[in-house]
Amino acid sequence: MTRLLYLPDDVTVIQLEVDMPATQLCAAVNAGIRPLPLLRSAPPDRLTASEMGGTVVVAPAAQRTAPFKRTHKPEGLSRRQTQVHELAIRGLTSGEIAVMLHLSRRTVNYHLNQVKNRMHLGEIPQADVFPRIFSNKDD
Repeated sequence: MTRLLYLPDDVTVIQLEVDMPATQLCAAVNAGIRPLPLLRSAPPDRLTASEMGGTVVVAPAAQRTAPFKRTHKPEGLSRRQTQVHELAIRGLTSGEIAVMLHLSRRTVNYHLNQVKNRMHLGEIPQADVFPRIFSNKDD
């Protein structure tokens, strides 16, 4: 049995147990095949899958926007805060960052708030600094 975590949007998490090896499920989803009814009923966007210790996480592929120009240099940030900040300014949502860095969404949002506080961004609209994170009010 393989645990499947399906993240159809920034708020919803669907957990299933499936009778398919994790590597096979991951390879099928990344090849564009939707081997489960739940995944077939998903929006037509491309799905990506990653395997973590026998658990497969499936989410819509990130739609990249134009690169965001940084207006503030992230000085005094920890390594993890810098990673989260870099991914956020590239347009990834907190859910996508969480999957990529193997963190919870809550932890990602904590790091983003720390970045905002350290960079003194209270005067700058949050949507200008983190385009998709704060514009969706997801968490």
